[in-house]
Amino acid sequence: MFFAGSKEYPAAGLFSAGHLLMIIVCGLLLTLLIRLTILKKLEKSIRIIQIVSIIVLVLEIGKIIWGTSVGRYSDWYDYLPLWFCSLFIPISLIAGYGKGKIQYIALTFLFYGGIVGGLTYLVFPTTSIGRYPVFHFITFHSMFYHVLMIYIGFFVIYYQFIKPGMKDLKWYLIITTVFCIISYITNYYLDTNYMFLSSYSNNPVLKILYEATGRFYPLVLTIGQNVGTFMVSLAGYKLIENIKNKKILVKKSI
Repeated sequence: MFFAGSKEYPAAGLFSAGHLLMIIVCGLLLTLLIRLTILKKLEKSIRIIQIVSIIVLVLEIGKIIWGTSVGRYSDWYDYLPLWFCSLFIPISLIAGYGKGKIQYIALTFLFYGGIVGGLTYLVFPTTSIGRYPVFHFITFHSMFYHVLMIYIGFFVIYYQFIKPGMKDLKWYLIITTVFCIISYITNYYLDTNYMFLSSYSNNPVLKILYEATGRFYPLVLTIGQNVGTFMVSLAGYKLIENIKNKKILVKKSI
């Protein structure tokens, strides 16, 4: 079962007992990683990002090998890294091994896109638990991959590799918009659904958006993936910073 092809076994399904179990496991793993970071067991070092970038690259190569061997992919373009979360692979490599401005831009994406993107997938893992059993290579692959996305986003901000602000929006938009355009063109000519820009697939939230927006769905989703993820991440950061500052003021007043 673990390496079975698509539809050979019933999918666990969204919000099933198996899905809940995987969320708990991912939550425990993420908590452990964050705890190790806070306790300084994992020091501030670009080396951590380098290691994670290699891990996710190996995971992706493993997925392609699996997919090709069991006939999941009928054509080469079925496994292009053009999903939103797939950007984590090349951008984490740039963040880990790049220099100067390009490295900084990559680091901003790891925060603004990594945490929100990873959390969203764990809640709606349509391409894993939505299609495969819980005890399956793709389920384990996807859940672990997105835990790493969330963790590295936390790691970047915890050790202040970047200072979040509206100044980063232009760089973030350049990355996400370019890949959305590439995905849209790829979907149009190859009949794929990268970035979910062609249809909602089996995602219940995107289905509501698709039915509400009609032909404007690709544009609305593009704005949501680009501006929406950025603003949510920035708002979350500012909220936490405000809470921390208030606690500091209270301690000083005492």
